[in-house]
Amino acid sequence: MKVAVGITGASGAIYAERLLRRLLDERAAGRVEQVAVVFTSNGRAVAEFERPEFLSWLAQRVAADEAVEFRNDDFFTPVASGSAGYDALVVVPCSMGAVGRIAGGVTDDLIARAADVMLKERSPMRRRTLILCPRETPLSLIHLRNLTVVCEAGGIVLPAMPSFYTQPQTLDEAVDTVVLRILSLLGLAPEGYRGWQE
Repeated sequence: MKVAVGITGASGAIYAERLLRRLLDERAAGRVEQVAVVFTSNGRAVAEFERPEFLSWLAQRVAADEAVEFRNDDFFTPVASGSAGYDALVVVPCSMGAVGRIAGGVTDDLIARAADVMLKERSPMRRRTLILCPRETPLSLIHLRNLTVVCEAGGIVLPAMPSFYTQPQTLDEAVDTVVLRILSLLGLAPEGYRGWQE
């Protein structure tokens, strides 16, 4: 499985960090073939503000060839093409601007193009997965309509809303309730994932 992670300018860089840590664990275990990362310029700025240690950790992983990072303005990357074989794109955190561009089919950056690829390449023979994790509240009617369009097109909207039935004791544990749900939807059945009353 090849997975790309798009990081936009919504608050919540911790979600991207925790997801990437888990995905690289899955890669080390041989369950994921490749992990790619794409930042918007605002996504990188927010990550630098909220989680500067995340960016240095990620740079080390890229330097070690554990992950690959693509520029958001580079359309000559594999995630921009359906023939390149990426199986999933997770946009986390996902700004409402990114949702609007994806819903409208406006592929003016690599994240929007990769999302477009996931939606257009869906077929009974090969299921491409697009997961958007919006981190916004409250939601306007425009936001809700754009999210509906994404769902109708076959995308999955998974708001970055932690669950509490597992009684998380730390911020990381609360964030991981969302991250583990993402991994479950990718079919990775992560260790430690518990559904309701499991």
